[in-house]
Amino acid sequence: MATETADRPRQAVQPAPHASGGEGGERLLFPVGHHVGAQHRVESDEVVEQVRRGATFHDLTSQEYAVWTLAHGSPEAVKNEVPWTRQAVEELARVAGLTAVYEVVDKLMETGLLVEVRPATDEALAFAKAHRVVPLMLGLGNTADEPWLFGIGFLGQPILQVTHPIYDVWQWSSMDDTLWATCLSAVDVASRAKSTDPESTDPTKLFTGFLGSIHALLLGKAACLDIGFRIGAAQSLDDGRED
Repeated sequence: MATETADRPRQAVQPAPHASGGEGGERLLFPVGHHVGAQHRVESDEVVEQVRRGATFHDLTSQEYAVWTLAHGSPEAVKNEVPWTRQAVEELARVAGLTAVYEVVDKLMETGLLVEVRPATDEALAFAKAHRVVPLMLGLGNTADEPWLFGIGFLGQPILQVTHPIYDVWQWSSMDDTLWATCLSAVDVASRAKSTDPESTDPTKLFTGFLGSIHALLLGKAACLDIGFRIGAAQSLDDGRED
């Protein structure tokens, strides 16, 4: 685990082992959408937080935004590799003094701003085929001292380090419409490079390992989740791919 200093990333992230626990594991809760800031209404004193999901902008109340933000994870959970679930989010929200949390989570799930995913199931595959990862920072590569770790952040300001499988999916994610397509692209490149690592050449294993590490990327603001869509169609992509 990397320690925080002025010129060192805050943490090192590797594929989360709890994500590969097989069918029947805990369902992880993920926030979907890109926060685009507070919006002050000219005609009133109302202030809302806007989150873009696909081609739609959602106005969130302060309480809705707080719950949506908590779904990104917590430093303690990421550090200790604790699965970030609906229960964990609701408990943390209540500790923070929020009320009617269950109802708020339900509402955000209805609008698609929150989604639950059980790792290593058909539900997880459907999630991968309907959502994408959007990078929000720069890739900084690795170093001679730690060639197995790759930095993400800004020039001269690394935020976190990740292992190569995570970095590979993250760096390819802006090229594809969905997370599953990104995994297929990464696997294709690894196979053509004659890689023998099953974590890099098997799309299911690559995705499963990446899934449990997404909260670290979201919490560090290195990426956000969005639905798979094309602006020309302004609608979600069908996941009718054969691959």
